[in-house]
Amino acid sequence: MTSPPTGTTATLRRVKELDPARGFRHGADVKRSLAALGVLALVVAAAPGEAMTVDAAPLTVLTREADAVVRGVVTATAPEVRTSGRREVWTRVTVAIDDVASGPRELAVIDTLELLLPGGETEDLGTWVPGVPSLLPGDTLVLLLERHGDVWQPLGYSLGALFVDEAERLWRAGVRGRPTTLVPTASWETLSEETLSRP
Repeated sequence: MTSPPTGTTATLRRVKELDPARGFRHGADVKRSLAALGVLALVVAAAPGEAMTVDAAPLTVLTREADAVVRGVVTATAPEVRTSGRREVWTRVTVAIDDVASGPRELAVIDTLELLLPGGETEDLGTWVPGVPSLLPGDTLVLLLERHGDVWQPLGYSLGALFVDEAERLWRAGVRGRPTTLVPTASWETLSEETLSRP
């Protein structure tokens, strides 16, 4: 009876025994590997899922970062399907501008503004993107906008789309894109005054 191999020779022999090109020589090794993978899969599946939330930046910081700050009402939404590797729905949102606190001069002379947001629904396709506001006709908004070429988008999507209620309070969108979180002590008046007084 020979003693079990040791050292480098043993390692090379073990690699040869497990070489897939030559086939597995020891069924016990395969069974042990599969059992270890099964245990690992159970541990990963049983691990509690944890999510991280990040507090939104203060409005003063966001208004400084924005290319424009406007107030308006959504008048129309139109989904459109785009194909860039896969089919996705985007939504073109038309906003009637009521007031402009800051931004390029063109915003002072136009009546409407178009936004392009990822996500939306057609008859046969829907795309939902977490963190993107779900804007509907009739929504009154304060928009902190950033420009990408000819396209306007809310700064950080939901961060830059604040819903205005009947009491003129501002609300941030929640996970599903509709207003859920009150922005304390914020209104269009305070926001526009602060933006206009900024050097």
